[in-house]
Amino acid sequence: MTNNDSPRILIPIDPHGISRETLETLVRIARQMNRGLLGLLLDDIRLQQAAALPFTTEITFSGTRERSLLRDHLSQRTSRVTLDTRHTLLGLAELNRVDLKFEEAPGLRLHTVLERDGHLDVFFPSRRRWHLLAPGPARGRAAIRRLGLLLGCGPDTARVVDAARLLIDADLVDESYVLAEGNLPPEQLAALSHPGHRLRIQCGARCDAAAITGLIQQSPYDLLLLPRSALQQIPTETLDAILDKSGSQVLVVN
Repeated sequence: MTNNDSPRILIPIDPHGISRETLETLVRIARQMNRGLLGLLLDDIRLQQAAALPFTTEITFSGTRERSLLRDHLSQRTSRVTLDTRHTLLGLAELNRVDLKFEEAPGLRLHTVLERDGHLDVFFPSRRRWHLLAPGPARGRAAIRRLGLLLGCGPDTARVVDAARLLIDADLVDESYVLAEGNLPPEQLAALSHPGHRLRIQCGARCDAAAITGLIQQSPYDLLLLPRSALQQIPTETLDAILDKSGSQVLVVN
């Protein structure tokens, strides 16, 4: 089990909820990378503001006392979703011997997470969408069918390669797609090569804000590995919006 002083992967937990399958993948990633987990319990300020609007209240028949139906409903749902996620993550972490702790923080998930102190990797789960949850073909043993990683867009490229190598060597990945700004150095190619693992390389990737924004929003991968430096040029509000629309899990390597 990782100890309390080991590096951690931070996962924001908000009222939208996280599927058990996603949490299972996260715990397996943390175990293989020898990381602890930090669950950051968030209240979505946007939901709180919506619940405070005048049209969310009603007048009861027993007197003229106003009662906020939406605020009560959101509060109950937030508590239920957060407790369910926390309980599931606790059980998975204990089963896999991964150190886990929780903290509470109000705010938008991205604003709160990326402005924290400390060199934490950050795992952003994709939003759960009911129309994408129809049963599909059975998955193989790999937790991550398609791994995408962006290389050459900052000084922390080596950290992204190290993270990908650990997952590939543990047979957690079926196939990897490397998006490289330039030619892939031989040592990085060797690090990502593994018997039976399919590795696809695309050189000439762009590292400007528009390209990275499009990559996150339209990501075809199950997990996308990005260096933290690649996000610095993108406004936080824009990142919030594209992460809400992305169907991919995103691991920001710090």
